[in-house]
Amino acid sequence: MWSNNNSRRYLSKFLPEYRVYPTIESTPIQAGSAYCRLYLVEMYLGKTLFDRRYPVVHARIEFEQGGKKTVIPYLAKPEYIQDLAQNNLDRVIQCNYAMTDLFPFNGGLVTLDARLLSMEVSDVIKKFIKIMGRFSELLVVPELSSMIKLAQPLYDGIEELTGSGHANLELGYRQSFEEAGHGGANFLSPGYFVAILAEESQINPEQLCVVNDSLRVGSPGQGTAFVKDSKPLQGYSYMLFCLKQYSEQNWEKLSKINDLVNQAIDTTFKQDYEYVKRFLLPIIQQEIWTSQDIAKNDRTKMILRIKDELKQIGLESTKPRKRSLHSIMQKPLPDIDQETEAELQVLTQMFGE
Repeated sequence: MWSNNNSRRYLSKFLPEYRVYPTIESTPIQAGSAYCRLYLVEMYLGKTLFDRRYPVVHARIEFEQGGKKTVIPYLAKPEYIQDLAQNNLDRVIQCNYAMTDLFPFNGGLVTLDARLLSMEVSDVIKKFIKIMGRFSELLVVPELSSMIKLAQPLYDGIEELTGSGHANLELGYRQSFEEAGHGGANFLSPGYFVAILAEESQINPEQLCVVNDSLRVGSPGQGTAFVKDSKPLQGYSYMLFCLKQYSEQNWEKLSKINDLVNQAIDTTFKQDYEYVKRFLLPIIQQEIWTSQDIAKNDRTKMILRIKDELKQIGLESTKPRKRSLHSIMQKPLPDIDQETEAELQVLTQMFGE
């Protein structure tokens, strides 16, 4: 649902892949099989009645998995605040802000709550937004667990800013996404979606398109004529978002698992593989199985590859080259033996699937 401070309904649309150039495949994302990243592609503030105001998007992204909810606040603002003046407030800001880093979609709900605000231009507000923006950037990390302590103070600070009387709500959006086939109409899939401060009677939704990450209006239909004849959408405030899908996590940024794997490799290099098997491997396996940053389908693959790597090092008569976690994850998937299968069953019984 879209609204501003007058509580009216506004236009929202998911752009089908044939209305996007270059094309982005929009096949629904299967739970447990992929990683996602959410971008704020553009924000646009139409002319207001105020002399000096600029656009800010305040958002929160909620992940709900296994009955647990994680909230990530985000504040996106133009990078050229010091240069803003009345004659350039009515312009598109093409920002491509990463609102999240890679996160696994393991089912449950992913909810985006975003607000397009028009902010006063003043030195105090600019400094406050700059500080909040820096904290917000700290939350765009691959390890959800590492940013939870920062999230609430940042969210409180952003709420204080937006409730200070220096900001007007121009457009609000809240939408939940889930896996296809679970009854919801808004299933999670890669692609562009937009919120526009306009009634459907003012804009033909079939003319909306995205060309090179820019929201435009052009010839309707499934052809490609819009690529050449489209024009920028003007006169209406809007937020343009994009969800992208990736097949792999950024393994090198999973600091805790990396540290444990490196410790296990170094210990194996010292000819103490039995200690690794008995003490370190169970810790690594538990960390992988309970991590919020790993897709379900990657858990077993990750455990098998790491265990095989340590085993191979333990069998080598000479010290081999040390592999990174990324390199280990590119290895062929080894067969699962009875011992490992039993260990995985224990993990499932203790921590769930």
